[in-house]
Amino acid sequence: MIDKDDPERKAPRPGTARDAPAEAAAGGDGSPGLERLSELFERSPVALTLADTTLPDAPLVLANAAFLDLTGYARHEVAGRNCRFLQADLPNDEARAETRQVLASGGQGQIVFRNRRKDGEAFDNLLFLQALVDRAGGSRYFIGSQFPLDRSVTERRIDAHIAQIDAAVARAVEAQETLRAEQRRMFANAAHAVANAWLALR
Repeated sequence: MIDKDDPERKAPRPGTARDAPAEAAAGGDGSPGLERLSELFERSPVALTLADTTLPDAPLVLANAAFLDLTGYARHEVAGRNCRFLQADLPNDEARAETRQVLASGGQGQIVFRNRRKDGEAFDNLLFLQALVDRAGGSRYFIGSQFPLDRSVTERRIDAHIAQIDAAVARAVEAQETLRAEQRRMFANAAHAVANAWLALR
């Protein structure tokens, strides 16, 4: 999955207990934008993750309940780990190379990984990897949308999901811009009040 650094680096051995559904965040900076994405993730029936490529080994900072159901891992077992742990001992050299290309380009791609669930069952995982481009043109975060390859995966379902992700990202960006505008307005009002008080004292 996200393979920014050494593709052979091994993840720590996961635990065994699964926790109850909780907040979507597996970590992160607690920013309003990330909290908004967390809410959107939890409402999606599709397995979703968010990786922060500015942190060492591009760990997951969000993982929704659908992802936990797909992989069998508990939320605390996913937190702060690179998705590579799902590859276990399975060969994924070509998929890893494709992933590195997507990360380097800051764009998007479709990659099939051979993954392993916590119970040891292997499955083919269709990963849609998409960068979240900020206003400065950077791509700190990457969304991973994951589909187990079986008869239920249809082109129409995948296209509909991509459209939902695009719309959700647009809403999150808009919400963040609205919050910034409100903060600027509050600062302006405060400055105006201070100026009026100073003038009244003269």
